Order: sequence, then C-alpha cells, then structure tokens
Amino acid sequence: MEIHVTAGPACLAEPRLRELLNSGITAVRLNMSYAGEEMLTSVVSHIRELAPHVKIGADIKGRKLRIGAVPFGKVMLKAGQMFRLAEETKTNCTPGCAYVSYPLKLKAGAVVLLDDGAITLTVTEVKDGELICRVETDAELTSGCGVNTPGFPIELPPLSKKDYDDIEILSKLSIDFVYLSYVERAEDIIILKETLHRYKMKDIVVAKVELAEAIRNLDEICAASDAICIARGDLGVEIALPQIPYVQRHIVKTARQFGRPVLLAGEVMLSLVNRYKPFRAELTDVITALEQGVDGFILSDETAIGVDPANAVRHLHALIQEFKQRAGSQYD
Repeated sequence: MEIHVTAGPACLAEPRLRELLNSGITAVRLNMSYAGEEMLTSVVSHIRELAPHVKIGADIKGRKLRIGAVPFGKVMLKAGQMFRLAEETKTNCTPGCAYVSYPLKLKAGAVVLLDDGAITLTVTEVKDGELICRVETDAELTSGCGVNTPGFPIELPPLSKKDYDDIEILSKLSIDFVYLSYVERAEDIIILKETLHRYKMKDIVVAKVELAEAIRNLDEICAASDAICIARGDLGVEIALPQIPYVQRHIVKTARQFGRPVLLAGEVMLSLVNRYKPFRAELTDVITALEQGVDGFILSDETAIGVDPANAVRHLHALIQEFKQRAGSQYD
C-alpha cells in the first residue's frame, strides 16, 4: 500500500525530514510549481542519504494555471471589492492585482475560481487585456494558488516551457517517476514519456485525473499511463460536488480494469494541517476508499505545511493497517 507525502517547508529541515521518512511512507512528491533547482538538488540528495528505500516523484504542472507572485506573498480579499487579473508579462501589478500564468480569454459574466474553489471571482469587464473582477467572498489569496475557469476551457499544450525546463533539471537528479497534472487525453502521457526518453529518464508516469475532459477520456488515459491519481481538489472545481464520490468510484473501477494502481489525493486528512487528530469523517473517507480498491494515498498540505507531518502519516498508516487486518492478507 502506497503513502506518498508532499515535500514542503514543514518537513524539509531536520529532524522532521528524518522522522517523516521513517514514518511508513513509500514516496516523496516534489511539487515543481514551487521547487527551484538548488532546492531540488539539496532535497533529493538528502532523501537519498537518509532513506534510499523511499521513492521520489516529481509533479509536473502541465496545464495547471496558477496565480503568480502576490505582493507580500498574500493579500486579503473582501467580498464586493474589485480585483484585477493580468497577464504575467505586465509589470504594474499592485495589491489589487495578480498575475496569471497564461492569458485568460474570458468574457464579462465568467466565473474564475482560485485555490481549488475557495475564492470566487466574477468577471465584470475585460479591459486592456486584464480581467476586472468582483470578489464574491472574503478570503486570503496567496502566491501560486491554482486558477480554474469552469465552463471556459483554456487551450494549452500538455507541457509548458517551464515543464520542459523542469524536466531538464530533473534529468540530472535521481527521480523514480513523474506525476503529470491536468491530463486531458492519452496523447499528453505519450508526449511526456517521449520527453523523458530524450533525457534518458525513467518513463513511469502517474496521470492525475482532475479535469472533466480526463473523465471522458479515462480509458485511453489508463491505457497510456503507469498509474492513476484521483486529484479531488481540482476535480471538485471541475464537476459538481455531489458527483465527486461517484466519479471517484468510477475512476477506481476503471483503473483496476486496466491493471493500473490508483492513488487518492485531495483533502485526505486536511484537518491535520492545523490539528493533531483527524476528523472522524476523514477516517471513514480513507476506509471507504480502501474498500473501493485504491492502492494508496497522497498527502499534500498535511505534510508540506502541516503542524506535524509524520503524525499525519502515522494516522493514515494506522488506518491502512486496521483495514488490512480486517480484510485479510489479500491486501498485503
């Protein structure tokens, strides 16, 4: 059973990194949206030194749209205020403005969701290439958070220039596999594998299913990839929330039909970002996923910025062990 943890400021320094690596994990996820070459080299080297048995995977952002650097790293948004989204090439962003990593060709009335839907903006005007938006709810906007435009597909290639640059950096390191975010179709996986081949890297790809288009093309994505990740964060923005449990079950069933391992990600134990014991609903969610047939979990904020990363893993590991004991040795 797989437990992947996301590297971040909460777990990269000693002794927390050593404790996390010895807590029962099987892999460390490096989020390339936040990692620079110097940091990557140091982290990979340290992990290999402390725990050579732990796999290392790099998460390539793919079509993922993100907010750029926000002045002072974060800004409080108030319901009713106006907020501008500008192209990354502009240089006059202020606390009332944020960059987007790709031009958004939207119209007045379109909805823009930030940070997995935690922040809702409504476009009221398009002016000089900028989106003038009304903030719908009070929220804190931080640098690098995700951008979704439900109902308005953004035509992007599966790999960006940054992705190709990241792969070149990763080719110099000891990476075991790659996650690809925002997969839409099998061709995305093929393009990534061809790129990895060119750099003589291992071509093991975990396809992250988080778009409505990916659900429509699920069979071909399963056939082309080596494993599937159900990324519930963005998926919950792409489709109606009441559909999430049923779509999760469908993805698990399809992946298993193709003989592909399936990992579950997104708010697995999100309460442990700020708590030391998980919510009871999270315990049930994990067991339900195991009963459906998932082969493992990916912890994100729980280990990247949580109060006690290793503690989050121990809670998850204990649930898995309890499930195995009750289900029998077929899950060993």
